[in-house]
Amino acid sequence: MNRFRRALGFLSVALLLAGFNLLVLKETLFTAPVYLALGAGALCGIAWCLAAMAGKIEEGKGPTLQGINTAVGVFIFLGICITLYAFAKRWDVAWDLTQEGRRQLAPQTAQVLEGLKTPVEVTCFFVFAGDDRVYTAQQKTRRFLELCQRYTDKLAVEFIDPQKDPGKLEAMNALRAGAEIKSVTGVGTVVIRGGSKQREIPLSDVLSRLEEREFTNALINVSQSASPKIYFLTGHNERDLLNKDPKEGGSDFQLWLEKESYTVERLLIPYTSPVIPADCAVLAINGYEKDLLPHETDAVDQYMLGGGHLLVLVNPHFILNPTENVVEQLRPWLQGRLGVVVGTDIVASPATNGLKILLLPDFNDQGVLGQYAANSPQGPEFRGSFNTGHPITRGFDSTLVLSLARTVALSDPLPENVTGTVLLRSTPDTWAETNLAALQNEQKLNPDPGDAKGPNPVAVAVSMTTKTPVADTGRFRDARAVVVGDADLASNEGIDSASNANFLLNSMAWLTESEDLIAIRPTGKEDPAIVLTQGEQRAIAWVSALGTAQAAALAGALMYLRRRRYQ
Repeated sequence: MNRFRRALGFLSVALLLAGFNLLVLKETLFTAPVYLALGAGALCGIAWCLAAMAGKIEEGKGPTLQGINTAVGVFIFLGICITLYAFAKRWDVAWDLTQEGRRQLAPQTAQVLEGLKTPVEVTCFFVFAGDDRVYTAQQKTRRFLELCQRYTDKLAVEFIDPQKDPGKLEAMNALRAGAEIKSVTGVGTVVIRGGSKQREIPLSDVLSRLEEREFTNALINVSQSASPKIYFLTGHNERDLLNKDPKEGGSDFQLWLEKESYTVERLLIPYTSPVIPADCAVLAINGYEKDLLPHETDAVDQYMLGGGHLLVLVNPHFILNPTENVVEQLRPWLQGRLGVVVGTDIVASPATNGLKILLLPDFNDQGVLGQYAANSPQGPEFRGSFNTGHPITRGFDSTLVLSLARTVALSDPLPENVTGTVLLRSTPDTWAETNLAALQNEQKLNPDPGDAKGPNPVAVAVSMTTKTPVADTGRFRDARAVVVGDADLASNEGIDSASNANFLLNSMAWLTESEDLIAIRPTGKEDPAIVLTQGEQRAIAWVSALGTAQAAALAGALMYLRRRRYQ
């Protein structure tokens, strides 16, 4: 009888374990193998309990309360485990523990969200087709938008499945005559609407989830009441905005500006009517190999006296080839009107022989003593190469790359009604090389006694109070200018660097007096999700739910049997 009871007990445990293992591996309770194993195990367990109590009665001891409680407790525990597993399978909750899921919003995204003054609607048209990769991307988008909503109460988010609710899409298009949603991709489409403006971000297999950079650009676009117009000067071999070449082209700069709600046009100043258009928010000179003509300089001067805004990116001096008996125009005007001194030199570095310099957030990164920051002529407001006292460079904490940069300094004294700030300076191990012939001949460069030792200023920002009134406010317009000793940072290759793009776009925001857009912009960095096959998911679930527990129980049983054998 004892052997029979013992066999029932072992059979009950084996069948119950088999049932639970099948339950985890099949991922559903409603299958015949799971039912049969769990049912047979439960019946064998009941039979074992009855046989055990019958054996106690035969021995005259009778069933004890403790034994009955133990048997009942075992079945209650099994019932609780099954119930919890059923709830877990129906509870759709996920945690993103990747670096992307744990990160905070970029400063610019948070700044734009906190500055929203009018409501913005975000509608996500997601088709839930059962693809794990698409589902993961959609969940990332959902959590990202939930994070954005913590920064403002002006952001309304809605998720719609156009297959389950096609009428919702049709109703929205009917209400938005002229601004209908163009298409919903198989992965999904995010529609961002503010006022009368609307932006669509179609998702695809390549861009499967909403990137913070795309969202922030769209948010800026729909929340801005106006689109400042940027005119790029042409006619002097400037960097062409239509050129897509990595080194020579500037098309990516135009794309960056358009994403931040600027309108970009090219400008050739005519000889017969040399004026800058009245709707010009910023006049940009994006590198030049031929100097401006006198009538063009006069037009720029009148524009600035009227409270204009100017961005100048200069090329290396030896590229300029003025003909004989021609007086240089732009550099003397910059110095005379704005107090900006553009040097006829190249900032050289021993590491790159003058071809490239790195601007660092901390000079200690190159092993150079940090007292340069305090002893610099520009004062302790600098942190490494960046001026922490100016909005353009205040938040910089990464390396900026310049190629063939010229020194750009402020005159002493500055012209009347002009104030200026050095934005960028080179590292202390550099110098301003004036022997450009040696550089052209690819000779090794060494600092001469007359060369200015680093840190050397390479970018400045100036403001000039004009006599042009601002409507009837009693105030006068301020002209603004940013001059940088390098034009290559705006090339397609140069602007690929996040720091270069941040500096240029911060400069443009300061020039257009849109300080709310000055911040470090989000990058497109993403930790790729690990997509598991169904078999891998079942294996992980089995190991975490039962495999470890069974291994521990087996180890305990073997230890028990071994001790019993040798005792």
